[in-house]
Amino acid sequence: MKNEVVRVVTPLPLTEEQKEIIKKHLSRLSPQEDFTLQEEVDPSILGGVIIAWGETLIDCSVKTQLQKIKERMLKEMLKEAS
Repeated sequence: MKNEVVRVVTPLPLTEEQKEIIKKHLSRLSPQEDFTLQEEVDPSILGGVIIAWGETLIDCSVKTQLQKIKERMLKEMLKEAS
């Protein structure tokens, strides 16, 4: 069992309580894996969290959600214009 590095990106530094919550949830996804959190602070994501674990990416950032809303709105506007 190797020690995996899980990259966690947040707009502000994580508290110890938040780190434990993330570790608890990730342990449920892969109970046999041992992992270390690699924290990264990126204010540009505005809120939420991005987790990268191996080939898995969980992007729950506000920035991404806003981008998706923008894309849907543009798609609808193009549909209405045609």
